[in-house]
Amino acid sequence: MRVAVITPYFREPDAILRQCHASVRGQTHPCTHFLIADGHSNPLFSNDGATVHIALPKPNADNGNTPRAIGGILADQYGFDAVAYLDADNWYEPDHIANLLRARQIAGGDVIASRRRFYTLDGELLTIQDTADETNVHVDTSCWLIFRPAFALLRVWLMPKPLGPICDRIFYRAVGHHRFGFTITADRSVAFRTQYADHYTHTGRPVPPGAKTDIFSAPLAYLQTVQGAKETVQALCFYPL
Repeated sequence: MRVAVITPYFREPDAILRQCHASVRGQTHPCTHFLIADGHSNPLFSNDGATVHIALPKPNADNGNTPRAIGGILADQYGFDAVAYLDADNWYEPDHIANLLRARQIAGGDVIASRRRFYTLDGELLTIQDTADETNVHVDTSCWLIFRPAFALLRVWLMPKPLGPICDRIFYRAVGHHRFGFTITADRSVAFRTQYADHYTHTGRPVPPGAKTDIFSAPLAYLQTVQGAKETVQALCFYPL
């Protein structure tokens, strides 16, 4: 089972990128890491023959969606059996991919997802859970594993740019729209470095500068316009309610 892990990156510090990359290289099930530079290529990966490193000529300003889609399409064309995603500021536990492959053997389906643990920007574990995650109405981008029968999903990331802040919510809706069978495991094997303000306030920590507060208002307002609805249906072939 050939698995590609797609990571868009922008200007993350070297230490963050190394941790992300090392967690893919350290998987108990071997993976190929596709690192897609969103306009700012890092020489860390220039001589790494164990990865696929693509440098896009300019930033796309769409929350990594364009490089994420390009990486997935390349993995499809290169004959990979499954595609996972890992945002550059996150990392995997060593058995993440192996556990998802095992879950598919048990439950079937062509889309498998894990849960996640939350960490501060400094890498400190937060003892919190996300209600949307726990009630199975949301799956973070870094938690998905998509198998070849469901590769139609790889192009969902080419959604209109105004939807970028809620791109993982749109992707989740696409899984349901296409009626792909999917399983969410109990494994918390994705380490998620959170940028959301409420994750800090809930634990009594200071909110870091630039933390995200309201990610929904602008994308939902766009979806409620005639132009937004038209552009979204043209791109996705459905309207994400």
